[in-house]
Amino acid sequence: MSDAMGEMMTGVGLGSVSLSGLGKPLFIGLLILTLGSITAIGIYYLIKFLRYNKKIVLFQRVSGQIMPTLTDKGMFQRIGNAGDFWMVTRQFKKVLPRPKIKMGKNTYWYFEREDGEWINFTIQDIDELMKEAKVYYVDEDMRLQRLGIYKNLEARFNKEGFWQKYGSYIMMGILGLIMVISVVILFKAMTEHWDKMGQVSNAMLEMARAVDNMATRVGGGVVPK
Repeated sequence: MSDAMGEMMTGVGLGSVSLSGLGKPLFIGLLILTLGSITAIGIYYLIKFLRYNKKIVLFQRVSGQIMPTLTDKGMFQRIGNAGDFWMVTRQFKKVLPRPKIKMGKNTYWYFEREDGEWINFTIQDIDELMKEAKVYYVDEDMRLQRLGIYKNLEARFNKEGFWQKYGSYIMMGILGLIMVISVVILFKAMTEHWDKMGQVSNAMLEMARAVDNMATRVGGGVVPK
């Protein structure tokens, strides 16, 4: 009887269907998609961390007291070919002269004056010191002239490099390519999975029909007394 069942299963195609490898291609596709996404995101944030490695602490006058209010990250950027640098902040989008006073490892403190200027300082009240020394702020005409000079310097020297200009687009392209490849592998694995499940379903249906026919033939040959 067992030999007959084995021959019947082979005849209907069930013996040629393997269920052990159904989940392996699907798992490989999901693994590649996950690892590719994690790698691309990790490289992006690593580049951002390595570029903006300076800590900026901004102090402001609040209710008559000088206290830290905001923090940001910055980096030194070369301007021209004479070895000059300036500070570029990440969140504030502000360009500052290169600071000279450190308050820790890669940490710089700035005080915002009444006119909005940022001054790199130690623990002192810059406004009070300037008032005591009778140093007056620049007038509006000089400020506008300085802004014009800054725009000219920015247009001349602040040219973005290849990676600064296209780095984010390249990373997004690599991530998109990895995701497309992973999705193709995933859909291919799912298609093979569906095909094998269809074969299993057809084989089970054929086996059920064969068993039903066998039962009919056996039952038909019995004559009740």
